[in-house]
Amino acid sequence: MTTPGERHPAAEGLLGSGYVVSVVRSSTPVDAHLGDDDLIYVTLPGSPCPVLIGFLPQGAEKFSSMLSEQLRALANRQEQRR
Repeated sequence: MTTPGERHPAAEGLLGSGYVVSVVRSSTPVDAHLGDDDLIYVTLPGSPCPVLIGFLPQGAEKFSSMLSEQLRALANRQEQRR
């Protein structure tokens, strides 16, 4: 586990790849707002620059569903390791 300010090992392979990397912890400042264009905007800190994601409603639902599925898979994996 990394501490705030420490680079997460998952980011190492992405350096120089053109991807923006943001490792989100419970303490990471995440901001979301509804734009005038009816998109849901989520911003979070990242490297080499902040991350901005704009979601249409169906895209936000798909993203939320995918995250929920991965959280369940992670919980199952952690339970099997016990």
